[in-house]
Amino acid sequence: MASQDDFEKRTYNYLRLAMIGVLIMLAVAVLREHWKTASDCWQGSISAYYYTPVHAVFIGSLVTIGICMIVLKGATTFKDVLLNLGGLLAPVVAFVPTPNAGSCWSEAVVSRNAEPDVSNNMLAYFVAGGLALLASAYIGLTSKKKWDWKQVVGLATSVLLWLAGIIWFATSRDAFVGNAHYTAAVLLFAVFIVIVFLSTRGQRNLPATRAPERKVFTGAYGGIAIAMCICLAIGLIWRSSAILVVETLLLVLFVLYWVLRTAEQWRAGAESTES
Repeated sequence: MASQDDFEKRTYNYLRLAMIGVLIMLAVAVLREHWKTASDCWQGSISAYYYTPVHAVFIGSLVTIGICMIVLKGATTFKDVLLNLGGLLAPVVAFVPTPNAGSCWSEAVVSRNAEPDVSNNMLAYFVAGGLALLASAYIGLTSKKKWDWKQVVGLATSVLLWLAGIIWFATSRDAFVGNAHYTAAVLLFAVFIVIVFLSTRGQRNLPATRAPERKVFTGAYGGIAIAMCICLAIGLIWRSSAILVVETLLLVLFVLYWVLRTAEQWRAGAESTES
């Protein structure tokens, strides 16, 4: 009979595979939409495919990634907090579209004012997020194993992020609709990069006989993190002309990270279930 550790290990592995799968699904949807338009016609960003037939896949993929990041348990408290913050940010990128709708589509699926959609969906998200934060606080207060200060700071940061979003949403709706997507997207990619950097520390709890293998994975994570930093810097400097390429490269690197992470953890077996 499989042990509890084995069930947990497989659950974490399948969550990582789910994130890889939905990102591949998003890539296929974008490529098919491009194939149905002129050969040299691309939207200005992946986010702009929100306005095309990719619409449902774009939203579903980001919401799924957000849920998976929250469910995954980080190897350290700091990494776990970052996964949770990234999970909170991903649905905002989905629910608040980029203001630049672009002009390259086979059919304009979303051509009307997006503000009513944002108002409805973000209100629902804020309510659900508030309930989730209350549940987290209750778990922390009643858990037999007391939270350390990092977990408390992580929850406090999530609450502040939630409150800041609500205040921005309630007091300046036009500014929220026009800028929340970019703000959440930049923060989400920054979280991705820090998570990858943290993985360069390797799995310290594995046997010494696995040291050479661990070194290979650690070096790969370091290379991916550096490449992601370069891409993000290019995107911030040449935002108007390079955003599609930058977003694509960042997502490809993030998929590569999760492929390697899944392979590493699968090899680790029951010895580790870290993310």
